[in-house]
Amino acid sequence: MNIAGVVLAGGQSSRFGRPKMFEPLHDVPLYQYSLQSLKENQLSCYIIATNDDLFPFFQPDEQLTFLIEKTKHQGPLFVLHELLQTFKEVDWFFLIAADMPYMTADFVQKMLHKIDESYDAIIPKQHERIQPLAGLYHRKILEKTAELIAQERRSMKALLDLIHVHYVPFSDNERVFTNINYEQDLPKGD
Repeated sequence: MNIAGVVLAGGQSSRFGRPKMFEPLHDVPLYQYSLQSLKENQLSCYIIATNDDLFPFFQPDEQLTFLIEKTKHQGPLFVLHELLQTFKEVDWFFLIAADMPYMTADFVQKMLHKIDESYDAIIPKQHERIQPLAGLYHRKILEKTAELIAQERRSMKALLDLIHVHYVPFSDNERVFTNINYEQDLPKGD
């Protein structure tokens, strides 16, 4: 089974004011935390989904493949669709947003243990809050992503409503889902 670890790193960072995925935290760019949590689980391949404006700023890494969005800033559903179309040898895509500095290899491993071919997606859930940008998606959802894009529905929630999802419960205070939206969200000294 081929599982790709994907870091979603093509957003506009409009609330942050500059590309947040490159902001240093303990001298490490934010996107590296998500990437490292995937790499520690020895997946089939590692992909950074970004756009041509941001691509030159990523650190060279022989293990990485880049998906350069055909049309930038269309959202994660659009990127997922491009991944499904481009990487035909991949069975599962483990998507993680680039702005999650507390993401861990243990979390990734726990989610990987939930893989079951009867599901279309495996998504973490905190009480009523789903975390679609820290979950697994099977390639068999390609047709559904195409339908939603054709209808100009770009919501990950819209996709999850159409497919067979296994929701994995996590506590409301689970730190791995903390993301950075504003400069003041960057942790100080921890």
